[in-house]
Amino acid sequence: MRSFITVIVIIINTIVIGSLVALAGIFDRGGRVYDVGARLWALAIRFCAGIKVDIKGLDHLDKDKSYIFMSNHQSHLDAVAWAPNLPFRIRFFVKKELIKLPIFGQALYMSRHIVIDRKNIESAKKSIEKAKELIRKYKLSVLVFPEGTRSMTGKMGEFKKGGFVLALETGIPIVPMAVQGSFELLPPHSLKIKPGLIHLNVGEPISMSGYTLDIKEALIEKVRNAIETLGSQF
Repeated sequence: MRSFITVIVIIINTIVIGSLVALAGIFDRGGRVYDVGARLWALAIRFCAGIKVDIKGLDHLDKDKSYIFMSNHQSHLDAVAWAPNLPFRIRFFVKKELIKLPIFGQALYMSRHIVIDRKNIESAKKSIEKAKELIRKYKLSVLVFPEGTRSMTGKMGEFKKGGFVLALETGIPIVPMAVQGSFELLPPHSLKIKPGLIHLNVGEPISMSGYTLDIKEALIEKVRNAIETLGSQF
């Protein structure tokens, strides 16, 4: 019954808050309404689903700076877990297919998320350029799941390069993060959300100093190792 109620709340929550964010985006170019709406949306889902979150490592961060946050991706609950707990103006890399979804897609687009067409390299490059402009203008941070999609096994998959290119071209530090527990609460191909605890671990920022696009593989490996280490500390 709890899972059914949660699904209903997600639908209503998305329609109401998504509509407000989409409409506000016409005038609120920086997406301030989204910042509040996204947290309320995630917290409502967590409350109804009976999900609690334990987070550590926030003391590593400077709230006045922008970061490229990178986390492993265990389930659709990851964003719901992270978003309300990071005291920053967070935006995501969003697949262009999501923008086509009624209300939800319009809300994402109007709140200045980074829309990526993974099948079109030139379009992806333009998205990175747009992201650089938005980050500077609105002092945003970006949350990236470098695997590109949630894990089907609970283990980390291969990392995509888009988030690393953005970090290298902007010089913004990457913050490695690990999530554990969300895979069990919402397994792949399931709509039943189980109540429980999700653990989040935030690592120390990794400076882009000394890294270039030519050696981004070394940076990718460093971040991957950092996420694995953080995950082993639960």
